[in-house]
Amino acid sequence: MTTVQRRAEDVEVSASDLEERLALLQGISIFFTLPDREVRRLAHKLHKRSAQKGTEVVHQGVVSDAMYVIVHGRCEVRASWPPKHSVTVALLAPGDFFGISAMKEGAAQPASVTALEDSELLELLTVDIDTVLRPGSPSRVEMEKLVEQRRLTVDELVGRADAMASGREGHLIAVYSVKGGAGKTTIAVNLAAALGRRHRGECILIDLGLPYNHAALTANLVPTGSLAFAERAPDDELEEMLLSACIHHPVGMMVLPGALRVEQSELITPVLVQRALDALMHTFSYLVVDLGVAMSEAALTVLERASQIVLIVTPELTAMKDTKDLFEVFRTVLNIPDGNIKLVLNHPRPSSMVDRSDVERTLGRPVSFDLDHDGDRCDRAAVTGDLLVVAAPTSPLAKKIAALAAAVGPGEGAPAEKLGRRARVAP
Repeated sequence: MTTVQRRAEDVEVSASDLEERLALLQGISIFFTLPDREVRRLAHKLHKRSAQKGTEVVHQGVVSDAMYVIVHGRCEVRASWPPKHSVTVALLAPGDFFGISAMKEGAAQPASVTALEDSELLELLTVDIDTVLRPGSPSRVEMEKLVEQRRLTVDELVGRADAMASGREGHLIAVYSVKGGAGKTTIAVNLAAALGRRHRGECILIDLGLPYNHAALTANLVPTGSLAFAERAPDDELEEMLLSACIHHPVGMMVLPGALRVEQSELITPVLVQRALDALMHTFSYLVVDLGVAMSEAALTVLERASQIVLIVTPELTAMKDTKDLFEVFRTVLNIPDGNIKLVLNHPRPSSMVDRSDVERTLGRPVSFDLDHDGDRCDRAAVTGDLLVVAAPTSPLAKKIAALAAAVGPGEGAPAEKLGRRARVAP
């Protein structure tokens, strides 16, 4: 295969072209945290490149000297391993980027990138990146962290593809609360981490806590893609697009953000959620979905399909009243069996006038797990991005969440079977 055509382009960039490039960079997640002046300097250093259909722009294992942004066209990211196996890691469209390993000195590209059709690219050379983002600067450190995330994600996908097995569906676990501030996202992230730790690469956390979804931030990850970006993906490309938006966490789980910006949350329709679940249920053994507090159509789509619902309630009268009403909806409208619901009583504050017996009496059902207040441990974890089940696995709260993870899995804690085709694999 040929390499990308590097046309000489030392002519002055017009003001209109510069504004277009600036807008393109500002819409790319890896540049969200950069000051405007640095993004503008990078926009000045972009070079137009063209890649004909079939061109291998980036080669796996090679230390590259540039990263690329797609202006027009589509590209495929593909990783290979001995003897003769390969897996499609992602399908990229206009606005997507690749080759960011070039930002980390000496880092080889974890996968090859090939143009699926004639494509127009913008190239950003490593030497130009070094000029704007000095090594050791906060912006550069944050972006190098993203490079490592990408490498780990590719490694995880390859490992899962190499271990592909039967075609059974995964186990869907919905985490829901009728009120904000109940610790729902912290519990969902740590629940997924506990499952991922026991079954590496087999658990994905889908963040639907819209319109503000913070699962990636809670797990100290930098989101680069989202479910919203796959809104118009055809069925035969959806799985690859979703996998390309996933972020690997070192504990062994994957995280799929719902949206990167508040306005993108409107793209998360019930149809998109249904399609995403259909695709990912054959890819992961466990799907943990962090839902928002609104009883939206998208949330109902997840709740109706869930094998288990982790319903979180706090010891407050308003929360208990709304939760009791929700149980009635589960029973009479959604026809969800009581056995599919794990009621979790979370104590976000050190003391309360309401205890476990009050909650059980009001709701008319037993509490499955009682999460006691654990001092400022959760607050510290939220600031540092540390996961409780990893940073403090012997703490009472972490032990309870680990027990919850065992309870919501098939077989009440038995090791999960290797489920589904881990990714699309070609010999």
